[in-house]
Amino acid sequence: MYSIKAITLSTGLTAETLRAWERRYAGISPARSDNGRRLYSQQELEKLTLLAELTRSGHTISKIAGLNCDELRNLQQQTRSSHQDLAHPLLDRIIETLMDYRIDRCEQLLKRALVASEPLEYARDILLPALKKVGELWHEEKLSIAQEHMFTCCVNRIVLSMVNNLQNTSAGSPAMLFATPSEESHECGILLGCLLAAVLHYRCFFLGANLPGKDIVEAAHHLQPDIIVIGLVKTPPEPETIEQLKIITSAKETAAATIWIGGDGAHYWHQHSASPNCELITDIEHFYNKAQQWMLLDKT
Repeated sequence: MYSIKAITLSTGLTAETLRAWERRYAGISPARSDNGRRLYSQQELEKLTLLAELTRSGHTISKIAGLNCDELRNLQQQTRSSHQDLAHPLLDRIIETLMDYRIDRCEQLLKRALVASEPLEYARDILLPALKKVGELWHEEKLSIAQEHMFTCCVNRIVLSMVNNLQNTSAGSPAMLFATPSEESHECGILLGCLLAAVLHYRCFFLGANLPGKDIVEAAHHLQPDIIVIGLVKTPPEPETIEQLKIITSAKETAAATIWIGGDGAHYWHQHSASPNCELITDIEHFYNKAQQWMLLDKT
């Protein structure tokens, strides 16, 4: 069971809003402890998380409070689809400016979208599709390596600047370390994960891509992260990547940390080489929700 403080930390809703919703809408009815304090179940936490996101997207609480979690998830999916449709013209403009080598204009468009979007929406609906599209155009030889590199550097500048501004630098706050092992050069997944972790006020250590396992282990030994986030995009991962990942997961220096592995290649790892201290991250939204829940448990 979760206290009202835990719910506010997880959902971003204020205690006053929670009490108002409880008074006015029968769909939200927490239990009470012996001393009269509100206690929320896991299902109620899930429902309130959905209600919080949907109301921020423009839905009226009076019209959705009576829906169950399945109905709210369906509405959530419909809402996201409409938001993604609206993002398509922006994506087209970003690609057009990149094709014309107007990287300054490209950066302006990305920053404008950042101001207008929630962090998860920005990562999931704008940056991730843009990075994917740029990668596809490079493979099709419609963009040069120079253009692809310029765009990647542009995204890195924006994201890492946000991370520096948002992350909690207090030594007592939970920490995440982000890296990919040798022969895994794709870092966009861990970069966006780092952004969302900073939004949730983790301390963030971004090591980047294509690192030997022993170097990641050494960094973990000195930095003492609570969570090590590993990105695997290649499917299947390169044999060398698998070997380096085994070094990371079996090292005594990483035993105290939880290891999260995400990306397309993570499913292959999970099926063929999974370790007890490793957890599969299915997508960027799963990462965000999992990080949010972990932070909540750490504070309660």
